[in-house]
Amino acid sequence: MSRERASGPRRQVRGKQRMESLLRAAEEVFAEIGYERATTNLIASRASVSPGTLYQFYPNKEALAEALAMQYAQELEGLHQSVFQSKIAAVPLSDLVDATVDPFLEFHRRNPAFEALFLAAAVSPELAGRVQVLHDAVASRISALFEQRMPEAKEQDLRWLAETAVGIVRGLIPLITPLKGSKRSRAIRELKTVLVRYLQPVLTSRKN
Repeated sequence: MSRERASGPRRQVRGKQRMESLLRAAEEVFAEIGYERATTNLIASRASVSPGTLYQFYPNKEALAEALAMQYAQELEGLHQSVFQSKIAAVPLSDLVDATVDPFLEFHRRNPAFEALFLAAAVSPELAGRVQVLHDAVASRISALFEQRMPEAKEQDLRWLAETAVGIVRGLIPLITPLKGSKRSRAIRELKTVLVRYLQPVLTSRKN
């Protein structure tokens, strides 16, 4: 194989690595100061490259936000498929809370700029709509799990139960995401305690 042919794949690998490095730098900047205040100069500096190098891969911060949000959307879709499985409906309530809450808390921990991008409407309407559909589906999927667990309960009651539980989690996620160590563990424990105590009167009214 000639040296020119060998250099092609190496350049592609380096290019992909540089793009990923720029996305991670953008993620850090978006998470720290928000999308509106972020600039390509700040992102380039965080990635330890020149603005000119950044522009070789992404023409502006909008392109960075879109690429980053696409990664988030793909991961979130996979998360939904893995979390909401009917087999978890019959597990003890505390385990059900763990199984449905922990993956989403971890998603937000790994993707700190998620809220900054989607709350700022920094992505395309199509991509924002794709994520909104996933968000809207959470309560429906949780309600379906509750219905498997308590088929004799009224559908409307289970829907309200699911909507409220989702609201509690969404309300506390911005508080939990930036925490680390023992503070994060304590906050998660408090969240789960609230959920279990709220759900228990309905979902454990019969022996599991």
